[in-house]
Amino acid sequence: MSLRFVLLLAGVLPVAAMASTLGFSWDNDLFVGADGQYTNGVRISWVGDAHDHCERNDSFTCGLASTLSPLPGISLSDEKHALTFSLEQVMITPEDISQRTPNYADLPYVGYSNLEMGLFSWNGDSLFGYGVRLGVVGPESGAEQSQKLVHKITGSSEPQGWDNQLGTDLIGGAYFINARRFHQFQSDSGLQGELGYAWGVDANNFHGTATAGGFLRVGRNLPRNFIPDYAGIGTAGSLVGLFDGSGFGWEAFVASFGEYIGYSYLETHAEEYAVEARDGVLGLVVGGGVHWDSFSFTLTLQSSTSPLRSTDDPFSFGNMSFMWQI
Repeated sequence: MSLRFVLLLAGVLPVAAMASTLGFSWDNDLFVGADGQYTNGVRISWVGDAHDHCERNDSFTCGLASTLSPLPGISLSDEKHALTFSLEQVMITPEDISQRTPNYADLPYVGYSNLEMGLFSWNGDSLFGYGVRLGVVGPESGAEQSQKLVHKITGSSEPQGWDNQLGTDLIGGAYFINARRFHQFQSDSGLQGELGYAWGVDANNFHGTATAGGFLRVGRNLPRNFIPDYAGIGTAGSLVGLFDGSGFGWEAFVASFGEYIGYSYLETHAEEYAVEARDGVLGLVVGGGVHWDSFSFTLTLQSSTSPLRSTDDPFSFGNMSFMWQI
């Protein structure tokens, strides 16, 4: 990781020290044998201790929940509440990273880092989350240094065109997520399953979207989180409730989603490049994982229709996520 990214992380650690769950999530298109477009992404997330009975609890988390209680899904008396913090860094590159000069028929180099803070409230069946984000596009994101480090570790070719990256710009926004388990079942052999859905709006000036999807997961001693998709709509929300159970378990899941693209930083700011965003995409997610009392691991593959009108090639990448109860 770059020095800037590490400094941002250090600024969050004093708050995160009180957190109950820590997650590290890594997206990379090398998992699906590609190298271009969305080439790498890293997220470090914390979920604070769950607070309930907030009508008589004066903690900071409950105070924030009380402030947000007029919003749908925030109930002080019969739900748990937790703060979340996430630090995210993503990088986008053209297909040919060996060229030093810009290829205006392809994508530009773009680096983006942002810090998210959210409040999540949940009961046995549903989850609501509200949050804000603040970030930066450009050299200050540290994406160039991060990608070069990842390519050095993986033995990939060093990208040559970062001197022409877009930026610098500040990014801000707010998001909302709702997820629900609407059907659970168990076979005579003890195999468990559940059906659920999630939807959300992420209004920001980098990639503003509205997303909805459904999932099926099966396994034994399923984790208690609401969203198994750690790469997409879930983000920090996928960690909420994860370690509410105990013992060893495993899961396999499949999900589908649709995403409306309301705003694209690339389309707006890469005026010399052949970048035109589609109105939306459809995608498929498959994955699986294992978990113990205080550790969980998942591997996910995601593919969708291209978000760019200039190509019909699928937009695909893989994700590895590591989660600890601390």
